[in-house]
Amino acid sequence: MADVDALLLGAPLTLTAPQVIEKAGISEELAEAVWAALGFAEVDDDQVAFTELDVEALQESAALIASGVVDTDTWLVMARAMGQALSRLAEAQIDVFRKVADDVSTEELIEATLGMAEDVVPRIEDLLLFVWRRQFSAAVHRALASAPTAGALPRLAVGFVDIVDYTRSSREWDAARLERTLETFERDVALRVGAVGGRVVKTLGDGVLFTTDSAAAAVSVALDTVAAHAEDESLPFVRAGVAEGPVLVRLGDVYGDPVNLASRLCDEARPASVLVDKVVAAELEADPALAVRPLSRRSVRGFRSLTPYLVRRAEPRDGG
Repeated sequence: MADVDALLLGAPLTLTAPQVIEKAGISEELAEAVWAALGFAEVDDDQVAFTELDVEALQESAALIASGVVDTDTWLVMARAMGQALSRLAEAQIDVFRKVADDVSTEELIEATLGMAEDVVPRIEDLLLFVWRRQFSAAVHRALASAPTAGALPRLAVGFVDIVDYTRSSREWDAARLERTLETFERDVALRVGAVGGRVVKTLGDGVLFTTDSAAAAVSVALDTVAAHAEDESLPFVRAGVAEGPVLVRLGDVYGDPVNLASRLCDEARPASVLVDKVVAAELEADPALAVRPLSRRSVRGFRSLTPYLVRRAEPRDGG
């Protein structure tokens, strides 16, 4: 495995944890805090589990903090965000490789890994940096477009789309159909969100949480997704909820009443329908392409008096 580690990590394992800290020239406390934030497992002090690149990573962390651009606590928050996101990415990539390497022996798998790593890892590394730069640029533009006044939270439209009766259906479907359905659902929602300049915040197995700068954009994503699933007999029905208001954006996630409200509206929606809150409904009323209708007031978890509004594409008028 030493050859595999050297290829995947970019350098051979030659150092223990104390040696890395000494070479990096930083405190043990800071080194341990950075590793923990990045999500790396603890290892025994006598275990050779680190490379010269680990030294450089700690030195870069210390240099960022010393520059004054970020303080220690802020850098640890950023490190935790990177660790969580990249851990999920790595697991997804391994899942893909595992399918490619089905039904092979351990020796064959190691040999295949070595062969792939030499060619694939540098390419993925380059693409990862490219994608991060593009995503970072997009995030900067979104932040500038929704920049709040001092002390205020940004206003965003929050959408939640989920698969109807997912728990029951997932028990009945075989693994291939379950994977195909989830892949189609998540991919198509992500494409629609990206097309309107929004952002997929997270996927939750049977649901997708996303944000956009405008209510109209979020509702468009929801309506298009609901319609696509209703028209394709191979796909299950979905439903959606959309709300708008001030949200707290932290570590890429979003918090606040609009998030909770979008989730509750989605729960209340019937199959192949989209429900919105009164704020979104008011913004959509002037759009002749949409029909907005209030439903009965009800009490849901976290909201004692909620009036959902049903949104659909307006039917063409006879003779129009």
